[in-house]
Amino acid sequence: MTKIPVVFTFDKRIILGAAVSIKSLIDTANSDTVYDIYVYHPDIDNKTVAEFEKMLDGTRHSITFEYINKNRFKNAPINKGGSWTEIVYYRLLIPELLPQYDKVIYADTDVLFKGDLTEVYNTDLEGYECAAVVMEPNNDKMICHKYFPENKNEYTYISSFIIFNSKKMREEHFIDRVFETIKTFNTRLKFFDLDVLNITCNKIKDLPYRYGVFQSIYYNEDITKAWEYSFLKNAYSEEELLKEKANTIMLHYAGNPGKPWRRKHIPQDYKEYMDKIPKSLRRFTFRDFRKRLFSKV
Repeated sequence: MTKIPVVFTFDKRIILGAAVSIKSLIDTANSDTVYDIYVYHPDIDNKTVAEFEKMLDGTRHSITFEYINKNRFKNAPINKGGSWTEIVYYRLLIPELLPQYDKVIYADTDVLFKGDLTEVYNTDLEGYECAAVVMEPNNDKMICHKYFPENKNEYTYISSFIIFNSKKMREEHFIDRVFETIKTFNTRLKFFDLDVLNITCNKIKDLPYRYGVFQSIYYNEDITKAWEYSFLKNAYSEEELLKEKANTIMLHYAGNPGKPWRRKHIPQDYKEYMDKIPKSLRRFTFRDFRKRLFSKV
């Protein structure tokens, strides 16, 4: 039996998305896979915690909620619109938060899992601090991300799915380096946690794109029509992307047309999981309703 620690970080504004992500994670697990799920948050109440625990009742998986004081990142930049708060940095604390594990998976909450994580969890990380999905080459011609000459990686990696080699990160004082990066680059950070990860860590192993397939690539028959293709093509061939799309493990609802639960027409595969989660966790915020009202899809 394979026991895999998986971390999510979210607040009370994204309960619905998180519930769908966690439900799809456990439903697509192999029969011999056990997920130890950890949630780090700044404001989730005990009633909500109990509802998540009830969702996992009768399964072989566990879920644990732990409070993180957002003042830990009081000096870290966040976006003015409030969509990216200090919570985006919580994932970078994982080696410290879970000292009992040498290796931990982190995943975003705007995702849908379509397969088991055992194979990727068993990735050999010897010599690497972490592993993540390649986005685009790291150079001054970058399309999606901001170029940092100080970033010594060949590629820029997305931070939506990361395997932490926590043991090595602790040995190399990764978290101290994270806070030094935040202090040094502060207002230059555009994608916040993503920029910090890429600048701080130059020992990142490539993961297959199937662990971070963008929704526009997944749902578009002609992937070359997806905006993300404009930069993904600089890191992958069209054939590679089509192969990875066909074997998607984690579908990431990043970019247009927005989060699925905020649309007039929700993708069927996502809607099926929305219907599976408890009604008590199917919570729409005012912002969700507003975006759904003006949604064009």
